[in-house]
Amino acid sequence: MENLLKPAIKTEELPEFAGQIIDIFEDFLEEKGVLIDNPERDEDADNTAIIYGSDYGLLQDKIYDTLRNWKLAAEETDMLQR
Repeated sequence: MENLLKPAIKTEELPEFAGQIIDIFEDFLEEKGVLIDNPERDEDADNTAIIYGSDYGLLQDKIYDTLRNWKLAAEETDMLQR
């Protein structure tokens, strides 16, 4: 029987969803006064983000993976077929 359930989060919504989750942690770290050493951010003097560059990308990928593992987002192979 074909699975008629579609993922709760559309592929095109993944970046925004993950960004909102990362923003929650960004706010938490800011409230706690935590600053993560990040040479990528240091190159951009105007940027005040705590989670930046490849750190952001790593967290984003982990969120995507978790959503896929919980079947809340399409698997990567499914995304390639669209």
